[in-house]
Amino acid sequence: MSLRALVLLLACTLLPAAPKAIWVWEAETLRLLDDRAYEARVTGLLRAQGFRTLFLFADDYRNRNAILTKRAAYRGLIGRLHAAGFRVEALLGSYPMTTWECLLPEQDQTARAMMQHLLDYNAAAETGERLDGVHLDIEPHALDSWNDDTRVALSRMFLARSRDWVAMARLAGKDFLVGAAIPFWYDGFTVAWEGVTKPLNAHLQDLYDYVAVMDYRNRAEGPDGIIAHAREEIAYGTAHGKVVLLGLETGEAQPPKVTFRNRGAAALTREMAATEKAFAREKGFRGFAIHHLGTWLELVEASAPATPASGQP
Repeated sequence: MSLRALVLLLACTLLPAAPKAIWVWEAETLRLLDDRAYEARVTGLLRAQGFRTLFLFADDYRNRNAILTKRAAYRGLIGRLHAAGFRVEALLGSYPMTTWECLLPEQDQTARAMMQHLLDYNAAAETGERLDGVHLDIEPHALDSWNDDTRVALSRMFLARSRDWVAMARLAGKDFLVGAAIPFWYDGFTVAWEGVTKPLNAHLQDLYDYVAVMDYRNRAEGPDGIIAHAREEIAYGTAHGKVVLLGLETGEAQPPKVTFRNRGAAALTREMAATEKAFAREKGFRGFAIHHLGTWLELVEASAPATPASGQP
């Protein structure tokens, strides 16, 4: 199927009205920087599906940092994405680079450098080429040392590191948003930090402009569904003037209930619509974040009707 036909098909699909963001990881970001045809295909599909924000990778990868070595390419790409109507937030965090270790005290210099690279980039870029914010996907629970005995101490380290990152990011201006990805189960344990005891998600929601809750389930309803797992975060956001995105998974993952990989794009659209309806009156609900571009493209294209072979009806 041609790009034009696929875009028209998707544009005619009944889509949730809530804003959508998408994680764009290392390989896809580098391809967007280097391949204009791929960029046109991706942006056309994303616009047709109602996406408005890209979390664009901007961290070390394979011992290189492309926002430093490919700065002109970043400027051009961000400028074109802005012209196409997208917001662009730098994505910090990397599984290959075990970035979750940066919350440890001995990683202070590395952690600050991650944010400083973005501030330096924005300071040198023209208005239309600047990043609109930063999205931190730093998951302390990925540390080998994370367990029931250490999770509170590690959470306090993460909170302190988050406060430092937010303070640095504020130097980029009041319109520069700072958000973080968190799992839905952070609301399941409390942390005493600087004289206040509350669930970890609440501490983080206080610090960041928004959180993207990794609400990795493939059905909206039920006690183990998307809606149920997001209620506390959205209620807290509504009460405290903070907004929440709900992250949904499209890649290979186990158990099957955590991903839409085998349910398809139509199911993803239906479950988002049901979730949006449930939270329509909540000011804290600000839409969805899809993980991630590479697997979402596979999901959408697998759902597209096949193009008949030449000469066939």
